[in-house]
Amino acid sequence: MPDARFTDPDLQAIYTYLAPAADGPDQADSAEAVADREGLDLAADLAAVRRRTARTRRAGRSRGRDDRRTLESQALTMLRRRAGYLRGERLRGRARAWAGVRLWPTEMEAWIDAVGVDGAHVASACLKTGIALSAMDVVLDGVRVRQRLRGGESAAAVLARAAACGRSLSA
Repeated sequence: MPDARFTDPDLQAIYTYLAPAADGPDQADSAEAVADREGLDLAADLAAVRRRTARTRRAGRSRGRDDRRTLESQALTMLRRRAGYLRGERLRGRARAWAGVRLWPTEMEAWIDAVGVDGAHVASACLKTGIALSAMDVVLDGVRVRQRLRGGESAAAVLARAAACGRSLSA
């Protein structure tokens, strides 16, 4: 009998029934062997997975820089809409800063709305200290969290103030 892997006896019975013997003839080396053993025709599915895996590997070689470039271009677009007064290198610098925070575009847009176009470092500090985006409208001592952060109060200070007030700023 194979070693017990589950505390639930029903799950263990299912596992014992379906698990191939570790050293038996049914031990499969690949997905194709499992499909053959079970009588499944997975040729088309396996071919699609192989193509997708090959594409991912090819794309993965240059992905790090491309992802950052994509985030930067998305941040640039968002910042152009919100900060029409910024031009040239100042705008690109802020876009690079927001790309460095490594947020999904919708998250980035929400953080830009919350802490402003210059707030990439504030958003990064909030994420590191555990302050959630949903906490931006929480009022601490009569002032909203977003206003405190935009006013220059550090994320750690806001978190300490929230703890002193008995409030949680995490999601």
